[in-house]
This record gives sequence, structure tokens and C-alpha cells, in this order.
Amino acid sequence: MNDLGPGYTMTLTRSFDAPRELVFDCFTTAEHLAAWWGPRTFTAPVCEIDARPGGAILIHMAGPEPYGINEITGEVAEIDRPARLALLLRGFQGDDGEWGIEHLSTLDFAETADGRTEMTLTTVVRKVSEALKPALNGMKEGWNQSFDKLEELLAEIG
Repeated sequence: MNDLGPGYTMTLTRSFDAPRELVFDCFTTAEHLAAWWGPRTFTAPVCEIDARPGGAILIHMAGPEPYGINEITGEVAEIDRPARLALLLRGFQGDDGEWGIEHLSTLDFAETADGRTEMTLTTVVRKVSEALKPALNGMKEGWNQSFDKLEELLAEIG
């Protein structure tokens, strides 16, 4: 099922010129995660991750006006360094306290023969408000912009 709503699934594969341990660590080390999280014009001034099963995640994703700051919370659902990471994330909390979106994002990291890392992200939307359903159309582009920033970070620290 790929309708815009609960059950919507987005898959994205990217290749990075870095060892998979380093790519994996860029998802589980707050300093690195903050450096690349969010689309191109966004930052993450607050970024915390407890990289263990059930560990908490807190990211303040700050965008240009009129976006402001979106608090993202969640937990590590699965961690198997450096092969697999699953994050349950919630964002866009409404005035009523309900989250606008909740999704499970699973990342698989494979080392290629030439020492690169092939990463496959599968995001399954568990809950989404009516107001945010149209935004699901931009999910792949948002992740791609984030991963472009990750690629730049890997070039700097690799």
C-alpha cells in the first residue's frame, strides 16, 4: 500500500564514499547527526540520541521562516552496528499534543567491494494527520537533501 497515509512506504538507496562503520556512526553520534539532519536550508540546533535499543532521540529541526522549529522525538527501535538501524520518529506536534506524523525508518548499511557504503532507507508511516498527508509527497526529496549534507560531512571527516 502506497497511498498517502498510514502504511505509506518510501524506500531510498544511496551510496557513500566512506566505510560503513563511519556512515553508521553519523546516524548514532549526536554531533554528526546534527551536522546533516534536515533538508538543505534546515539545521538541528538540538540533537540528542541514546544509541541503544529503546534509547531516546530528540532533535529540534530548525527551518527558515515560516517553518520555525519542529521538535522530533522518538527512540531507537533496533541497532546492529554497523549493519542496521531502525528509528521510530514523531514530529510536528499539534497544539492538542498529538503528533502530526509517526514513522519507522529502517536503515540497512552494506559494504561494497570497493569500500563504499550502500545504504537503504525504508520509511513506513504509522500515523499522519490529514494536514500533513500532502507533505508525504516531499519525504523522499527531504531525505535526499539530508543525505546530500551527510555526503558532504563524510568528505570532511572521512
